[in-house]
Amino acid sequence: MLDHPCRVLLVEDDPDDLEKLHNLLANAKSPSFSQGFDVICAETLDQGQQQLAQEDIDVVLLDLMLPDSRGMNTLNQMQNVAPEVPIIVQTVLEDEAIAVKVLELGSCGCLPKGKLDRNLLVYAIRSALERRQQLAALEEELNSSRQEQEIQLLEQLIAGSTHLSNQLPGWEPIGQRIPDVFEELVQGYGDLMDEALEQSAYKVDCQVSQKLSTLAEQVGLLKGTPRDIIEIHTQALKQKTQGVGLRKAQAYTREGRFLLLELMGNLATYYRRYFIGLNKINLAKNYDEINSK
Repeated sequence: MLDHPCRVLLVEDDPDDLEKLHNLLANAKSPSFSQGFDVICAETLDQGQQQLAQEDIDVVLLDLMLPDSRGMNTLNQMQNVAPEVPIIVQTVLEDEAIAVKVLELGSCGCLPKGKLDRNLLVYAIRSALERRQQLAALEEELNSSRQEQEIQLLEQLIAGSTHLSNQLPGWEPIGQRIPDVFEELVQGYGDLMDEALEQSAYKVDCQVSQKLSTLAEQVGLLKGTPRDIIEIHTQALKQKTQGVGLRKAQAYTREGRFLLLELMGNLATYYRRYFIGLNKINLAKNYDEINSK
C-alpha cells in the first residue's frame, strides 16, 4: 500500500492511551504496511496542528477531548490544516451517534478506546488510507472532467460568436486576419498566466493588472472583440494545461478565470474611452463647421 513506513500522528493527552497506541503500532505486522509505522506524538490540538503542518503525515489518530479543544471542534480544526490527510477519531464513549457524526464531518473512522486491539487498529488505518485514495482518485477524475468541460464551453462560446460575427460584413477574428499576431497575443497571455500564479503563490507584485491593460489596448487597436479575448484565453489555457499535473492545470484554470474577466473589463474600458474621444472629436468638428458659416 505504501512504499515507506506509514507515518502516524497520535494526538492524545492521556499518557496510558498514548503508550498503548504506540506499543500496538510498534509491534504491528501487516502485509499492507511491510515497512512498519513511524509514530509522531502530540498532546494538544495546537501541537497536533503544528506537526500536521510540518511533517509528511499519512494518517492521524485523534482524541476529541484535548486540553485545548473539546468535541467536534477538535476534528474540524485538524481538518483545516490538511484536509487531504485521513483522520481516525478515538473516543472513550461507545456512542453510535458520535460515530455517525464524525463520519458525517469527514472522519475516515471512529475507534472505541476500550475495545482497541492491534488488528482493529491496523485495519482502521488501512481502511482510512484506502478510502482517502479512492476519494482522491474520484476527485481527480471529476476535476479532469471539469477541465475538459470548461474548455468545451469556451469553444462553444467562440463558435457561437463566430456565427454572429459572420453576419457582420467586413468583420473577421484576429486569428483569421493576422494569425502571427494572434499567436503572439496568446503567448503573451500565457506568460501572464504564469505570472498570475507566481503572484498568487509567492505574494509578489508581477504587475499583472497593468500588463492586462496593455494587452487589452493591443486587442482594441486590432479592432478585437470579446470573442477574440475568449479565443486568446482558450488557446493559452489549452497550451498551459497540456501535459501538466492536475493541480497545476486547476491553478491555471482558476487564475485564468480572473484574468479573463479583468481582460474583458479592460477591453470594454478601452472602447468606452475610444468612443468618448471619437464623440468629442465629432462635436468639435461640428462646432467648427457651425462657427465657420
